[in-house]
Order: sequence, then structure tokens, then C-alpha cells
Amino acid sequence: MTIEATFLEMMPSTVTVYSQTAKSAYGAQTWSGSGTGVRCRIQQTGTLSHDQNGRQVIEVGRIIFYGTPTIDLDSKIVLPDGSTPVLLSVQVHYDQDGTNHTTVSYGRS
Repeated sequence: MTIEATFLEMMPSTVTVYSQTAKSAYGAQTWSGSGTGVRCRIQQTGTLSHDQNGRQVIEVGRIIFYGTPTIDLDSKIVLPDGSTPVLLSVQVHYDQDGTNHTTVSYGRS
């Protein structure tokens, strides 16, 4: 993780991230029993965007994670208010030193 420690004060929220452990033939997902708390900044957006399949969707928010936790579209994220949004995209951002931070766009659940 190459993000500077001074940016930690810009990450006032903590979300819980659960990794997917199984997916049935019918698409039912199962996540790990214990999640990981990750510091982040949550921004409300309300913009028209595209998901990773190219479909137009309404993005209601973005989560900017401190560092680069292991997150993909099959992960489950629980926001501080207890809600579980639909993940639209996951982007890892790089700088001259390598990976810097991760941004997740989400819609309504």
C-alpha cells in the first residue's frame, strides 16, 4: 500500500467487507462469516454511469478505500448504516510507486 498515512484522516468511515465463498447453480451467493473492517470515504453521487458490463445504471455512491483491500464485484459491503448496496464497479488506482487506492461504485440494493 503506497497511500500516504496523512490521507487516513480523510477516511472518516468504516465499512465491513465480506468475500464470497460460494455461488450455487441458481446464483445464490454465500459470503464469509467474518468480515473485515476497512477505513474509507463514502461519497453520495446520484449519477448515470456504466457498470463493468457496459449497461447504464444509476450510481448512488462511491467508496474510496484507504489502500487496496481485496474487493471484487462478488464481495459484499455493509455500509455504516447497515445497508448492503449493489456493487457496480471496482477500480484499483495506481501511481508511480504501484497500487494506491481502490474505488467502488454502488447502486441501490
